[in-house]
Amino acid sequence: MAAWKIHGQEHLTQTLDRGIRQGQLAHAYLLVGPPHIGKDTLALQLAQAVNCVGEDPPCGQCLQCRRIERGIHPDIQRIVPTPDEKTGRMHTEIRIDQVRAIERAIALQPYEGRYRVFIFEGAERLSPDAANALLKTLEEPPAHVLLLLTAAEEEALLPTIRSRCQRLELRPLPEDRLVTMLAEEHGVSPEDARLLARISGGNVGWAVSAVANPRLLDERQRRLETLLSVVDGGMERRFQYAQELAQQFGRDRNTVREEMGFWLLWWRDLLVLMQQAPELVVNVDWRQTLEDRARRFHAGEVARVVRELVATLERLEQNAISRMALDVLMLTLPAPKPVPARQEMA
Repeated sequence: MAAWKIHGQEHLTQTLDRGIRQGQLAHAYLLVGPPHIGKDTLALQLAQAVNCVGEDPPCGQCLQCRRIERGIHPDIQRIVPTPDEKTGRMHTEIRIDQVRAIERAIALQPYEGRYRVFIFEGAERLSPDAANALLKTLEEPPAHVLLLLTAAEEEALLPTIRSRCQRLELRPLPEDRLVTMLAEEHGVSPEDARLLARISGGNVGWAVSAVANPRLLDERQRRLETLLSVVDGGMERRFQYAQELAQQFGRDRNTVREEMGFWLLWWRDLLVLMQQAPELVVNVDWRQTLEDRARRFHAGEVARVVRELVATLERLEQNAISRMALDVLMLTLPAPKPVPARQEMA
């Protein structure tokens, strides 16, 4: 029996199983979905499946599968931003010289397996020159080559790249199913499993990582505390935070995107509380704080912040001046008001 080790993506693994059995796989796939949903995991398992020598690939047990899982298979290559040879600082993009190296490697026959598989992790990080160089390879790859691109923001990819790949969309796992999986496979208590399922948004990878690494929850706590200090602070604190984020954006864009994701969920939670829908709150462990802050603002103010957060993310993706975009966001935040006398919210 095939050993696809990824939850909630049966709509994709069944299609891939059929393509492998019938010899009708595409030459290139674009795996899309939110961060931590399992895109890179599925890409690696597809690399196992096309090279597996078991009866029902991917078996997870044969030498090919085990070497791929351990990251030591010579025919499988992951392409990600690399450190600068001179400064040691991590590049923020996949560069054209990396794609040129892939073009040379593609011409070689597989060393051990049936396919040479090239996995572009976070393909939206391709530089413009690298993306254009990749187009030719996507048009006419050799029969022994499989190209896999993963992306959390597929709209950032060139339309011509998207059109040359078969699209596979990974979906979040339903909350109840994720709770059951965390409890049965990882020994998480029902209460903690429910919290992880809710705050992960059904993203199995993040939830499982948080079980293994409690520092992820500690980092979430720190980010929410920082957010609260900015929301409750004056303009000096807000502009200080904007400066810190802008500096971070120059070094690591993904970290700033994640930070903005926390902000979106926080303000969304305020809005659903104001709309008398507490069952939709994501940050359930911060319910009391959210209720206190919800009484400080009008729904129109909160909705305006949500719209501005979305607009800010779009501006940053369009290479606007990060400090200016983040300063405008800070100016949109409502001025803090005293918390009125407590009234129970539904």
